[in-house]
Amino acid sequence: MKADTIQMLHRGYVCGIGSGMTWGLDTVLIGVAMLAAPFVENSVLLVGGSFICSMLHDVFAAIWMLIIMGIQGELKNLKGALFTRDGLFCVLGALFGGPLAMTFYMLAIAKGGPALTAAVTACYPLLGSVLAVLVLKEKMDFRSWMGLLVCIIGILFIGYTPPGTQNINIVTGILLAAVAAIGWATEGVVCGYGMKSGRVKPQIALLIRELTSGMVYLLPVAPVMVGGFDHLVEGTQAVFQDWHAWAVLLVTALIGMSSFFMWYSSIDLIGASKALCLNVTYSFWAVVFTFLFMRSALTVNIMVGSLMVVAGVALATVIIKKKK
Repeated sequence: MKADTIQMLHRGYVCGIGSGMTWGLDTVLIGVAMLAAPFVENSVLLVGGSFICSMLHDVFAAIWMLIIMGIQGELKNLKGALFTRDGLFCVLGALFGGPLAMTFYMLAIAKGGPALTAAVTACYPLLGSVLAVLVLKEKMDFRSWMGLLVCIIGILFIGYTPPGTQNINIVTGILLAAVAAIGWATEGVVCGYGMKSGRVKPQIALLIRELTSGMVYLLPVAPVMVGGFDHLVEGTQAVFQDWHAWAVLLVTALIGMSSFFMWYSSIDLIGASKALCLNVTYSFWAVVFTFLFMRSALTVNIMVGSLMVVAGVALATVIIKKKK
């Protein structure tokens, strides 16, 4: 935590809330992209579309970062940061939060269903906060822990759906989802450790993250998950033959990149534990954007859960001035 003034503290909170808002929008837009013709017509994308979508998202995000930092003249700092101890921690964090967590998340949905997966992975902020306290020596008071717990219960309310009749493997689903939750929790803490000394700035850390995730997706992960390079090429070509599909993904990647930049900035300023509390509001924002763009119904679960998320964040992060 580097915020040593009230202005920096406020900036850290704004970045954290902004990261949740933009990631909620990113989530909705990925859903829109997955409804495009290639993902519902191409045989490869019907099976491995989620992995190719995730790969293109991170590859596009890396390209956006390269363009932006190239214009700013900041690319010269990449080499000096990458081959350092702090830079390698950012690489490690990217591996945990990108390919590893997302791959196990997709597998958990396939094996245990979306409701079970959402319930288990909702615990990732709690895991991240525990790791931040143990590894980064951050401090969280009782009020913050209670606020985080309220957030998680709210997320469970939002994601809850009654058990269906589909064939699911509960034990396997829980184990796979737990790995995903641990991966996301670890990313925030490991990248926070990499930025702790100040030698790697959030913008460079994010560039390292996107390059690492995009390359790992492109080479070992996506080909394995879709059944080989031939299928990967076929699925990717199908996406690029539909301008609506790749255009939505390109814009979504820019929004996702912005979300990660604000999240990393929030981690840098106010610490991983509080940044995780704010970032998890993406579940609330996803509901808001889904209602605005897709006119989805607002159920009692969604409304109650969303209010609990907002209340939990307020409880965990509100600044209380001590009386003199």
